[in-house]
Amino acid sequence: MRPTLRPALVLSIALASALPSPAHAAGDEVQPFVARVLAAYGGKAALERARVIRQEGTVTSLMHPGAGRIVRLLQRPASLRVEVAYPGAPPEVRVVHGGRGDRDGVEVTGTPAHAAMVLQAARLALPFAMAEPGAKVEDRGELEREGRKLRALALTLAGGLEVVAEVDPKSGRILRSVGSMPVPGGGGRIEFATAYSEFKTVDGVLFAFHEENWARGQHTGDTSLEKIELLREAPPGAFSERL
Repeated sequence: MRPTLRPALVLSIALASALPSPAHAAGDEVQPFVARVLAAYGGKAALERARVIRQEGTVTSLMHPGAGRIVRLLQRPASLRVEVAYPGAPPEVRVVHGGRGDRDGVEVTGTPAHAAMVLQAARLALPFAMAEPGAKVEDRGELEREGRKLRALALTLAGGLEVVAEVDPKSGRILRSVGSMPVPGGGGRIEFATAYSEFKTVDGVLFAFHEENWARGQHTGDTSLEKIELLREAPPGAFSERL
């Protein structure tokens, strides 16, 4: 895959307090609820086929006046390549793979930029990531979002990272996710929120074709997907950007 597109995903780092955690539900309720979510997205058999996912569409950002083109390639469990190109700006390429990160050919492993890419890969892998072997999922109970009652499932990642999926208990769909990382040096957490809509089924798997993104409560842009493909394998070299 040629790095013609570049993810100019704005790393709007926002200092924020820890994620709101409603009363914890009993641990033995977690897996049945996760199973309900997986069923809503096509079931385990269909999701198992979705090991490599390619997405293409348009993206907007507060940092750019016009819409850009975006291509994302996700290989579960945690490899991600994002290419974004905005009019009049150089294309941007980000890769996270094998525990390391790269941005435009420069390694960023161990930095907040790398952590942000890890969080992005984890949220794009939802709800599949909750069913991966060894996944640590915690039921955070109910919360209310814009007058709607949702159920929060928290996926714990290495390095203090976390992705909370806010699920509609009736449909089993994830309507919003919040990824967070510790602030370097301590003192709160950095949060990235995404709201999902325009759900469509591709090869038996449910996907959200529209995403709205926020940082520190500020809307930072949106992504509208036009095409999603399930691939048998990633193109050779897709995740080898200087890593």
